[in-house]
Amino acid sequence: MTTPVPEGKILIQFDGMCILCSRTVKFLLKADRKDKFLFQTLQQAGQANSPETVVVIDSDRSYLYFDAVLKIAYELGGFYKLMAVCRLIPSKWRKSIYLWVARNRFRWFGKRVYCYFPTDKERKKFI
Repeated sequence: MTTPVPEGKILIQFDGMCILCSRTVKFLLKADRKDKFLFQTLQQAGQANSPETVVVIDSDRSYLYFDAVLKIAYELGGFYKLMAVCRLIPSKWRKSIYLWVARNRFRWFGKRVYCYFPTDKERKKFI
């Protein structure tokens, strides 16, 4: 299922059952000073069977795994742009590191009983 993204916005799809992912979204809601990001759970997007990656959609391009993390950091700007140095790591290694964290995230951070539900204040940033 493809979600239309408004012009000038970047959609971040995340695993709504993952506590690490939900905390990251909470951080991004505060850090997004340029008001670029919109959010959607993978479960809501109909991708609940493949929540091992965050998906970032910018215009007609999608980013997955560590490349999605790098895109988010780039768009945040400032200090976060320094994450670009990670592009020096070969793509295969970046993906392997990302998947290692993804496979262990529930053990390390836990899993929600219910899918992430935004507060009234956050709701305008969710599709």
